[in-house]
Amino acid sequence: MTKHQRPYHSPFAAMLTGERFALATKLAAQYHLDESQVMFAYLQITAAVAEPGKAVMAQQPEIDRRFQAFLEGANQSETH
Repeated sequence: MTKHQRPYHSPFAAMLTGERFALATKLAAQYHLDESQVMFAYLQITAAVAEPGKAVMAQQPEIDRRFQAFLEGANQSETH
């Protein structure tokens, strides 16, 4: 990382904290899902992307990309 490059900040960072249910509730309402669907999808995506021996934070941009695609896909199927 260069001096002027800011560290990556996940828009879904709360999913890795005690605030996960509050964020899941907000996302569930926004994307017309159940909180459990949101939480389970995040867990599945994180498990699929995570590599043994590497910190999850190193994989966070890819986890976020896939999770956002899941949310948008769920929203698309709801509108059709």
